[in-house]
Amino acid sequence: MVAANKIVKFMERGVVSKRYICLLSVMSILLASGYCCASGSKADQIIFTAEDECLLEEISHASFQFFWKNAHPVSGLVRDKTGSQVCSVASLGFGLGALPVGVERGYVSYEAAKSRALKSLKTLEKSNAHHDGIYCHFIDLATGNTTPFGYESIASSIDTALMVAGAIVAGEYFGEQVRVLAEHIFSRVNWQSFVNPENGQVYMAWKADDSNRMDGPGRFDKQTWDWYTDETLLIVLLGQASPVPEHRLGPETMTNWVRRVGKYKDGEPFVYTYSGALFTYMFAHCFYDFQSMGVGPLGVDWFENTRNAVKANRDWCRDHSSEFASYGENRWGITAGSGPNDEYIVLGHEPRGAEQDQGRPGTLHPYGAGMSVPFIPDDAVKALRAMRNLKVDGKAIWKSPEEGGYGFWDGFNIDQHWISDHVIGIAQGPMLLLIENARSGLIWKLMMQNQHVLAGIKRAGFNGFTKQN
Repeated sequence: MVAANKIVKFMERGVVSKRYICLLSVMSILLASGYCCASGSKADQIIFTAEDECLLEEISHASFQFFWKNAHPVSGLVRDKTGSQVCSVASLGFGLGALPVGVERGYVSYEAAKSRALKSLKTLEKSNAHHDGIYCHFIDLATGNTTPFGYESIASSIDTALMVAGAIVAGEYFGEQVRVLAEHIFSRVNWQSFVNPENGQVYMAWKADDSNRMDGPGRFDKQTWDWYTDETLLIVLLGQASPVPEHRLGPETMTNWVRRVGKYKDGEPFVYTYSGALFTYMFAHCFYDFQSMGVGPLGVDWFENTRNAVKANRDWCRDHSSEFASYGENRWGITAGSGPNDEYIVLGHEPRGAEQDQGRPGTLHPYGAGMSVPFIPDDAVKALRAMRNLKVDGKAIWKSPEEGGYGFWDGFNIDQHWISDHVIGIAQGPMLLLIENARSGLIWKLMMQNQHVLAGIKRAGFNGFTKQN
């Protein structure tokens, strides 16, 4: 308190810069609480300098503001992106997971965050926008019911998985009614009903004949989760963790999808995804602590797999910096997000299953490096710092909360003289949660104390977890 009072006095006299204040504050926090590293896993080895902590704190605070300020005041549901009039249940899942971060970091009070969690989960519980407990990708922002205003009207297994994971984290943190609501929503998800009987894989989506009647007749999308991606991992792990035995996925769903191994140049080999976009290696890692889980079925260490994929992404961007001005030594992390001409693009690189990108290459999304902090912290922080200070034709790709922004704009393309003018929840969310996991392990610890999640991991056959528990 004494140090804080001195800082305030110096600030009033104009002696101390904001950056210096941040460094002093972070150093005080580190000395007082040891909050500089994640605990309970190999991430204990990640120790950030005070200056790096200051940068990560700035990014985390700005990202959290997106979820806090873009939630409906009555329903508690979170917008898909800035300016959107619909809720993405995936964005909501990240928003629920963000609430403990906001409390622990002092951005909001415990009472306010708990109230927000209760509002959103009560809205979901009453919602008609689900089929067998699998929620629509987009739901009405005010009511949580079906909406015609999203770009698709489907019950989505991955968007539901992200929502459920966030609800579990919030339930573990706040307890009481929040935990009860989270478990009820988790329990009514019938993962087994979304299994294709021909190949045993989980369908991506179900479409109702009448989008206002998700409990009526309809049909499954032919596409299943047939390749490795962190989306597949998250779905099958949660599916095996269901509190309701009849709703659970079988253990074969951990192995009955394509897992091809490759490497970029002389890098380490890894199981690669179809698109090769960086986010496809990240979503399950936002919640599950694969470091403590050990090797999974068929002998894959998924944490190391993602680390190797991150290194390949970094190296590919560096190698192609002469072709694309947005890429460079400290500008890497190609993934999915907004692109020039208001298109949604999915950018990846070799090795991958797809022959080409969805959209023109050359755009970079800062959250790619942000998600990478737990895996290659030094390079990821350098990239974040470089992009934090970057301008394209004089316009910054960062807008602070004090200026009405949420940190990084979604993407930029130097060759096309373009910066996105909006922020997307499914970009801010994984960046925020994975940065927090690198700093404290908070989300991992909350997820891994849920008894249903622990039982699901055992059923999935992860050897490290089995030995430790």
